[in-house]
Amino acid sequence: MFLKIEHVGVAVRSIASSARVFSGLIGMPLGPVESVDSEGVRVAFLGEGETHLELLEPLGEAGPVARHIERRGEGVHHVCFSVDDIEAAVASLKEAGLQPVGEAPREGAGGCRVAFMHPKDASGVLVELSQPAGRRPERVTPGQTVVVYLQSPKERFWGVLREIAAWGVTVEGIELSSFEAWLSGAASGEVTCGASIAMFPLHRIERILLDRPSGGAESLEERFRARAGTSLAAFLARGR
Repeated sequence: MFLKIEHVGVAVRSIASSARVFSGLIGMPLGPVESVDSEGVRVAFLGEGETHLELLEPLGEAGPVARHIERRGEGVHHVCFSVDDIEAAVASLKEAGLQPVGEAPREGAGGCRVAFMHPKDASGVLVELSQPAGRRPERVTPGQTVVVYLQSPKERFWGVLREIAAWGVTVEGIELSSFEAWLSGAASGEVTCGASIAMFPLHRIERILLDRPSGGAESLEERFRARAGTSLAAFLARGR
């Protein structure tokens, strides 16, 4: 039932500032950043292997992580245990006298189903249970084609990921709203490059997804390759 310690959650005021320590100085690889509106947080996972560090940045002043920081300051927020059957795990802990916090289970980051158990019943430790999604999120690394979802203002940017750093990411590509016009120009030879190298700070990033086929629809990369006759990376290299 209980498989392993999946991650340790740390409440922070700013993922960007904290990543400079854990990623920039300590050297933990920085993974995708994702907003979980239902919990009022933006999350970033750091590290490789089976156990990770999860940074939790409040999206506003009303969520549980924001209240935690207001009362206790930044620091360890919870310990997460991976389980293979979250309903059974919650039922087992409730039978032992532990009480859930809020709806249990519910949807969490990365498509996982999660539940939180009250710290008063666990030596003052907020316990999270997490049942993984059907498959673990693919690791995002430089050189891959990605779609970056941005906020303030809302935008989507498509291109080749060039760098992941403690401050944010660098992507070479285009704003997604111009994809069709740009693709037509690339296919006809009227556009030889026209892409830009954009640097996005972490506070603007809602999530970064690999450009993959979805729901039977081909990926943007596949559409580009079919029309332009080459990969996006090779096409961008022509303009240098």
